Amino acid sequence: MKSKLTVLVAISAALTLAGCSQSTQGNSNSQSQSEKSSQVSKSNSEKTGTSESSNSQNSAKLSAENMDYKTQASAISVYAAQKYGDTWEIAVDAAKNGNLGVAFRTKAATGITSDDSGYVYEVSGTGKSSNARYMLSGDGAQKKITIFVKQRNLGTVTLQDVVDYINKNNDVDLVQSLAKNAKLDVKLEGDNDNAAGAKESASAVIPSSLQGTWYTADTGNGNIDTLTVTANKINDEAGFSMDVKAKNSGSSTSSGYMKQATINGINFYSFTNMGQEPGQGSTYLAPHTENGQSVIVSANSKGTTNAVYWKSEALAKQNSNKQFSDLQY
Repeated sequence: MKSKLTVLVAISAALTLAGCSQSTQGNSNSQSQSEKSSQVSKSNSEKTGTSESSNSQNSAKLSAENMDYKTQASAISVYAAQKYGDTWEIAVDAAKNGNLGVAFRTKAATGITSDDSGYVYEVSGTGKSSNARYMLSGDGAQKKITIFVKQRNLGTVTLQDVVDYINKNNDVDLVQSLAKNAKLDVKLEGDNDNAAGAKESASAVIPSSLQGTWYTADTGNGNIDTLTVTANKINDEAGFSMDVKAKNSGSSTSSGYMKQATINGINFYSFTNMGQEPGQGSTYLAPHTENGQSVIVSANSKGTTNAVYWKSEALAKQNSNKQFSDLQY
Protein backbone atom coordinates (compact mmCIF):
# COMPACT_ATOMS: atom_id res chain seq x y z
CA MET A 1 0.00 0.00 0.00
CA LYS A 2 2.76 2.35 0.98
CA SER A 3 4.59 1.45 -2.23
CA LYS A 4 1.53 2.34 -4.38
CA LEU A 5 1.14 5.68 -2.59
CA THR A 6 4.76 6.55 -3.30
CA VAL A 7 4.29 5.82 -7.02
CA LEU A 8 1.19 8.01 -7.22
CA VAL A 9 3.03 10.95 -5.57
CA ALA A 10 5.92 10.60 -8.06
CA ILE A 11 3.57 10.56 -11.06
CA SER A 12 1.74 13.65 -9.76
CA ALA A 13 4.99 15.55 -9.31
CA ALA A 14 6.12 14.64 -12.82
CA LEU A 15 2.87 15.90 -14.34
CA THR A 16 3.14 19.18 -12.40
CA LEU A 17 6.68 19.80 -13.66
CA ALA A 18 5.67 19.11 -17.25
CA GLY A 19 2.84 21.63 -17.00
CA CYS A 20 5.17 24.32 -15.63
CA SER A 21 7.65 23.69 -18.44
CA GLN A 22 4.99 24.12 -21.13
CA SER A 23 3.71 27.29 -19.46
CA THR A 24 7.21 28.77 -19.33
CA GLN A 25 7.86 27.88 -22.96
CA GLY A 26 4.52 29.42 -23.97
CA ASN A 27 5.32 32.63 -22.13
CA SER A 28 8.74 32.72 -23.76
CA ASN A 29 7.29 32.23 -27.23
CA SER A 30 4.67 34.91 -26.59
CA GLN A 31 7.35 37.36 -25.43
CA SER A 32 9.48 36.58 -28.48
CA GLN A 33 6.55 37.17 -30.84
CA SER A 34 5.78 40.45 -29.05
CA GLU A 35 9.37 41.65 -29.46
CA LYS A 36 9.35 40.74 -33.17
CA SER A 37 6.06 42.58 -33.63
CA SER A 38 7.49 45.64 -31.87
CA GLN A 39 10.59 45.61 -34.08
CA VAL A 40 8.49 45.35 -37.25
CA SER A 41 6.30 48.20 -36.08
CA LYS A 42 9.36 50.32 -35.31
CA SER A 43 10.89 49.54 -38.68
CA ASN A 44 7.68 50.50 -40.50
CA SER A 45 7.49 53.68 -38.46
CA GLU A 46 11.05 54.60 -39.40
CA LYS A 47 10.34 53.92 -43.07
CA THR A 48 7.22 56.05 -42.94
CA GLY A 49 9.12 58.83 -41.24
CA THR A 50 11.85 58.70 -43.88
CA SER A 51 9.26 58.78 -46.65
CA GLU A 52 7.50 61.78 -45.11
CA SER A 53 10.81 63.57 -44.68
CA SER A 54 11.71 62.86 -48.30
CA ASN A 55 8.36 64.14 -49.50
CA SER A 56 8.79 67.25 -47.38
CA GLN A 57 12.20 67.93 -48.89
CA ASN A 58 10.80 67.54 -52.41
CA SER A 59 7.99 70.06 -51.84
CA ALA A 60 10.09 73.25 -52.05
CA LYS A 61 8.14 76.46 -52.46
CA LEU A 62 8.99 79.80 -54.05
CA SER A 63 8.87 82.99 -52.02
CA ALA A 64 7.99 86.39 -53.49
CA GLU A 65 10.22 88.13 -50.96
CA ASN A 66 13.80 88.89 -52.03
CA MET A 67 13.48 86.84 -55.22
CA ASP A 68 16.50 87.12 -57.52
CA TYR A 69 15.89 88.50 -61.00
CA LYS A 70 16.57 85.32 -62.99
CA THR A 71 14.07 83.39 -60.87
CA GLN A 72 11.60 86.25 -61.20
CA ALA A 73 11.85 86.26 -65.01
CA SER A 74 11.52 82.47 -65.09
CA ALA A 75 8.49 82.46 -62.79
CA ILE A 76 6.74 85.13 -64.86
CA SER A 77 7.47 83.18 -68.05
CA VAL A 78 6.10 79.87 -66.70
CA TYR A 79 3.03 81.64 -65.33
CA ALA A 80 2.32 83.41 -68.63
CA ALA A 81 2.97 80.25 -70.66
CA GLN A 82 0.39 78.30 -68.68
CA LYS A 83 -2.17 81.09 -68.37
CA TYR A 84 -2.01 82.48 -71.89
CA GLY A 85 -0.09 80.00 -74.07
CA ASP A 86 0.71 81.53 -77.47
CA THR A 87 4.22 82.95 -77.89
CA TRP A 88 4.87 82.60 -74.14
CA GLU A 89 4.45 78.83 -74.33
CA ILE A 90 6.75 78.70 -77.36
CA ALA A 91 9.43 80.68 -75.51
CA VAL A 92 9.31 78.48 -72.39
CA ASP A 93 9.30 75.22 -74.37
CA ALA A 94 12.36 76.35 -76.34
CA ALA A 95 14.12 77.51 -73.16
CA LYS A 96 13.82 74.02 -71.64
CA ASN A 97 16.38 72.81 -74.19
CA GLY A 98 18.52 75.94 -74.20
CA ASN A 99 18.27 79.00 -72.02
CA LEU A 100 15.80 81.72 -71.19
CA GLY A 101 17.00 85.04 -72.59
CA VAL A 102 15.55 88.36 -71.42
CA ALA A 103 16.17 91.53 -73.43
CA PHE A 104 15.69 95.01 -71.95
CA ARG A 105 13.89 97.13 -74.56
CA THR A 106 12.15 100.50 -74.69
CA LYS A 107 8.44 101.10 -75.17
CA ALA A 108 9.21 103.08 -78.32
CA ALA A 109 11.12 100.14 -79.78
CA THR A 110 8.32 97.64 -79.11
CA GLY A 111 5.37 99.90 -79.90
CA ILE A 112 3.85 99.26 -76.47
CA THR A 113 1.68 102.04 -75.09
CA SER A 114 1.38 101.74 -71.34
CA ASP A 115 1.18 103.98 -68.30
CA ASP A 116 4.07 101.98 -66.85
CA SER A 117 7.52 103.47 -67.33
CA GLY A 118 10.86 101.74 -67.61
CA TYR A 119 11.96 98.78 -69.69
CA VAL A 120 9.90 96.30 -71.65
CA TYR A 121 11.32 92.86 -70.84
CA GLU A 122 11.21 90.58 -73.89
CA VAL A 123 11.51 86.83 -73.28
CA SER A 124 12.90 84.30 -75.74
CA GLY A 125 14.07 80.70 -75.66
CA THR A 126 15.72 80.78 -79.09
CA GLY A 127 17.89 83.89 -78.99
CA LYS A 128 15.57 85.57 -81.49
CA SER A 129 13.19 88.46 -80.93
CA SER A 130 9.75 87.36 -79.74
CA ASN A 131 6.40 88.85 -78.81
CA ALA A 132 6.47 87.56 -75.20
CA ARG A 133 6.90 90.72 -73.13
CA TYR A 134 6.24 92.15 -69.69
CA MET A 135 6.73 95.35 -67.70
CA LEU A 136 7.35 95.88 -63.98
CA SER A 137 6.38 98.55 -61.48
CA GLY A 138 6.88 98.74 -57.72
CA ASP A 139 8.92 96.30 -55.69
CA GLY A 140 8.68 93.40 -53.24
CA ALA A 141 5.94 90.78 -53.23
CA GLN A 142 3.37 93.33 -54.45
CA LYS A 143 5.43 94.29 -57.51
CA LYS A 144 3.04 94.68 -60.44
CA ILE A 145 3.66 92.67 -63.61
CA THR A 146 1.89 93.63 -66.83
CA ILE A 147 2.02 90.85 -69.42
CA PHE A 148 1.91 91.40 -73.18
CA VAL A 149 1.84 89.47 -76.42
CA LYS A 150 3.40 91.91 -78.86
CA GLN A 151 1.53 95.17 -77.99
CA ARG A 152 -1.57 93.44 -76.59
CA ASN A 153 -2.01 93.84 -72.84
CA LEU A 154 -3.11 90.50 -71.34
CA GLY A 155 -3.46 91.72 -67.78
CA THR A 156 -1.63 92.78 -64.63
CA VAL A 157 -0.84 90.61 -61.60
CA THR A 158 1.44 90.90 -58.60
CA LEU A 159 4.60 88.87 -58.08
CA GLN A 160 2.83 87.22 -55.12
CA ASP A 161 0.02 86.11 -57.49
CA VAL A 162 2.60 84.54 -59.79
CA VAL A 163 4.38 82.75 -56.93
CA ASP A 164 1.11 81.42 -55.49
CA TYR A 165 0.17 80.04 -58.93
CA ILE A 166 3.58 78.37 -59.41
CA ASN A 167 3.49 76.78 -55.95
CA LYS A 168 -0.11 75.57 -56.34
CA ASN A 169 0.65 73.93 -59.69
CA ASN A 170 3.92 72.33 -58.51
CA ASP A 171 6.01 74.12 -61.14
CA VAL A 172 8.83 75.15 -58.80
CA ASP A 173 11.30 72.68 -60.35
CA LEU A 174 10.64 74.05 -63.84
CA VAL A 175 11.12 77.63 -62.68
CA GLN A 176 14.37 76.80 -60.91
CA SER A 177 15.63 74.86 -63.94
CA LEU A 178 14.98 77.82 -66.25
CA ALA A 179 16.50 80.29 -63.79
CA LYS A 180 19.71 78.27 -63.57
CA ASN A 181 20.54 79.00 -67.23
CA ALA A 182 18.69 82.30 -67.69
CA LYS A 183 20.51 85.29 -69.20
CA LEU A 184 19.50 88.90 -68.57
CA ASP A 185 19.96 92.00 -70.74
CA VAL A 186 20.67 89.98 -73.89
CA LYS A 187 20.62 91.18 -77.48
CA LEU A 188 17.98 89.22 -79.39
CA GLU A 189 18.41 88.55 -83.08
CA GLY A 190 15.98 90.48 -85.25
CA ASP A 191 14.88 93.14 -82.74
CA ASN A 192 14.06 96.48 -84.34
CA ASP A 193 15.19 98.91 -81.64
CA ASN A 194 17.23 101.00 -84.05
CA ALA A 195 14.49 101.11 -86.66
CA ALA A 196 11.86 102.04 -84.09
CA GLY A 197 14.12 104.69 -82.65
CA ALA A 198 14.47 106.26 -86.06
CA LYS A 199 10.70 106.69 -86.23
CA GLU A 200 10.62 108.91 -83.17
CA SER A 201 9.68 112.51 -83.74
CA ALA A 202 12.45 114.51 -85.38
CA SER A 203 11.98 117.12 -82.66
CA ALA A 204 12.79 114.60 -79.92
CA VAL A 205 16.46 114.99 -79.05
CA ILE A 206 16.68 113.09 -75.75
CA PRO A 207 16.25 109.28 -76.05
CA SER A 208 13.09 107.75 -74.60
CA SER A 209 15.16 105.56 -72.25
CA LEU A 210 16.01 108.73 -70.26
CA GLN A 211 12.59 110.31 -70.38
CA GLY A 212 10.26 110.36 -67.40
CA THR A 213 10.27 111.47 -63.79
CA TRP A 214 13.02 109.98 -61.65
CA TYR A 215 13.81 110.14 -57.93
CA THR A 216 16.95 109.87 -55.81
CA ALA A 217 17.67 109.88 -52.08
CA ASP A 218 21.45 109.99 -52.65
CA THR A 219 21.46 113.45 -51.11
CA GLY A 220 23.31 112.77 -47.89
CA ASN A 221 20.34 113.86 -45.78
CA GLY A 222 17.70 111.40 -46.98
CA ASN A 223 15.69 114.05 -48.83
CA ILE A 224 14.26 113.22 -52.23
CA ASP A 225 15.46 115.06 -55.36
CA THR A 226 13.50 114.81 -58.60
CA LEU A 227 14.86 114.64 -62.15
CA THR A 228 12.37 115.32 -64.95
CA VAL A 229 13.37 114.51 -68.52
CA THR A 230 11.22 115.12 -71.60
CA ALA A 231 12.02 114.84 -75.30
CA ASN A 232 13.77 118.22 -75.26
CA LYS A 233 14.27 119.33 -71.67
CA ILE A 234 16.05 118.32 -68.46
CA ASN A 235 15.06 119.75 -65.12
CA ASP A 236 16.88 118.66 -61.98
CA GLU A 237 15.38 119.76 -58.67
CA ALA A 238 18.95 120.19 -57.42
CA GLY A 239 19.26 123.23 -59.69
CA PHE A 240 20.19 122.07 -63.23
CA SER A 241 17.81 122.96 -66.07
CA MET A 242 18.39 122.85 -69.81
CA ASP A 243 16.46 122.98 -73.06
CA VAL A 244 18.25 120.41 -75.22
CA LYS A 245 18.55 121.13 -78.92
CA ALA A 246 20.43 119.64 -81.81
CA LYS A 247 24.03 120.88 -81.62
CA ASN A 248 24.59 124.40 -83.05
CA SER A 249 20.83 125.03 -83.34
CA GLY A 250 20.74 127.81 -80.77
CA SER A 251 22.75 129.81 -78.26
CA SER A 252 20.44 130.90 -75.44
CA THR A 253 21.87 130.60 -71.95
CA SER A 254 19.30 127.93 -71.01
CA SER A 255 19.96 125.81 -74.09
CA GLY A 256 22.49 123.04 -74.55
CA TYR A 257 23.36 120.06 -76.66
CA MET A 258 23.65 116.32 -76.07
CA LYS A 259 26.52 114.01 -76.94
CA GLN A 260 27.15 110.31 -76.28
CA ALA A 261 30.21 109.08 -74.38
CA THR A 262 31.18 105.64 -73.07
CA ILE A 263 32.84 105.85 -69.64
CA ASN A 264 33.85 102.78 -67.61
CA GLY A 265 31.85 100.63 -70.02
CA ILE A 266 28.61 102.58 -69.50
CA ASN A 267 26.94 104.55 -72.30
CA PHE A 268 26.39 108.08 -70.97
CA TYR A 269 24.72 111.08 -72.54
CA SER A 270 26.44 114.37 -71.73
CA PHE A 271 24.36 117.53 -71.62
CA THR A 272 26.44 120.67 -72.12
CA ASN A 273 25.54 124.34 -72.22
CA MET A 274 26.08 126.10 -75.55
CA GLY A 275 29.57 127.57 -75.80
CA GLN A 276 31.11 124.96 -73.51
CA GLU A 277 32.93 121.72 -74.25
CA PRO A 278 31.78 118.39 -72.77
CA GLY A 279 33.20 118.06 -69.29
CA GLN A 280 32.94 121.78 -68.53
CA GLY A 281 29.88 121.97 -66.30
CA SER A 282 28.26 119.08 -68.19
CA THR A 283 25.70 116.71 -66.72
CA TYR A 284 26.24 113.04 -67.56
CA LEU A 285 23.22 110.71 -67.48
CA ALA A 286 23.03 107.01 -68.38
CA PRO A 287 20.04 104.65 -68.60
CA HIS A 288 21.05 101.64 -66.54
CA THR A 289 19.71 98.70 -64.50
CA GLU A 290 20.23 98.01 -60.80
CA ASN A 291 18.45 95.32 -58.80
CA GLY A 292 16.37 94.53 -61.90
CA GLN A 293 14.99 98.07 -62.01
CA SER A 294 15.44 100.78 -64.63
CA VAL A 295 17.52 103.63 -63.22
CA ILE A 296 19.33 106.76 -64.37
CA VAL A 297 22.95 107.10 -63.28
CA SER A 298 24.17 110.67 -62.85
CA ALA A 299 27.95 111.09 -62.98
CA ASN A 300 30.77 113.54 -63.69
CA SER A 301 32.98 113.55 -66.79
CA LYS A 302 35.23 110.84 -65.27
CA GLY A 303 32.31 108.53 -64.63
CA THR A 304 32.27 109.02 -60.87
CA THR A 305 28.69 108.46 -59.70
CA ASN A 306 26.87 111.41 -58.20
CA ALA A 307 23.47 109.78 -57.74
CA VAL A 308 21.24 106.94 -58.91
CA TYR A 309 17.69 107.93 -59.85
CA TRP A 310 14.76 105.50 -59.54
CA LYS A 311 11.22 105.35 -60.93
CA SER A 312 9.53 105.82 -57.56
CA GLU A 313 10.20 107.61 -54.31
CA ALA A 314 9.83 104.31 -52.45
CA LEU A 315 12.64 102.72 -54.46
CA ALA A 316 14.79 105.82 -54.02
CA LYS A 317 14.38 105.69 -50.24
CA GLN A 318 14.99 101.95 -50.18
CA ASN A 319 18.31 102.44 -52.01
CA SER A 320 19.35 105.69 -50.35
CA ASN A 321 23.14 106.28 -50.59
CA LYS A 322 23.69 102.67 -51.60
CA GLN A 323 26.80 101.91 -53.66
CA PHE A 324 26.63 99.37 -56.49
CA SER A 325 29.55 97.20 -57.54
CA ASP A 326 29.24 97.98 -61.27
CA LEU A 327 29.43 101.75 -60.74
CA GLN A 328 32.43 103.93 -59.95
CA TYR A 329 32.44 106.03 -56.78
